[in-house]
Amino acid sequence: MQEERSAVARPFGPIWNEALSDESGAKFREVATPDVSLEGSVFAAPIEGRDKVWTSFRAAAGITDRLTFIEESTAPDRTFLTWEQEALGQRAGGVTVLSFDSSGLVDNVAIHHRPLGVVLAFSAELGRRLGNSVGPGVFYQPESNGDR
Repeated sequence: MQEERSAVARPFGPIWNEALSDESGAKFREVATPDVSLEGSVFAAPIEGRDKVWTSFRAAAGITDRLTFIEESTAPDRTFLTWEQEALGQRAGGVTVLSFDSSGLVDNVAIHHRPLGVVLAFSAELGRRLGNSVGPGVFYQPESNGDR
């Protein structure tokens, strides 16, 4: 029986970092499917579609002071990237799980942050910056004192 080989270039972390760093979005368009989805701990609902996902990444980059990828692990159809981040005057850590379709393009991004205080602050700030532009009800909206 012939061993199945992944179409994904290994290691993928440097490619992903380059895609996120390219402000034009051209590299991201090369590595992600048109219907890529983004989900994670800062989102109340998934974000669907390459343009909306890219818009979310650019907004997140505007909030982030530092993002350092620490380690990469791989499976045939996934890459796991652990990272540390400084944003909004706080430190966070987490993991990004990239899933690939049969042609080797990213078709799902799952980003999991910790601790909870940073997750809520980051989500609320993304919501303030993006509103409903990537979908309704996607971000955490803290209650204001006037709403009680």
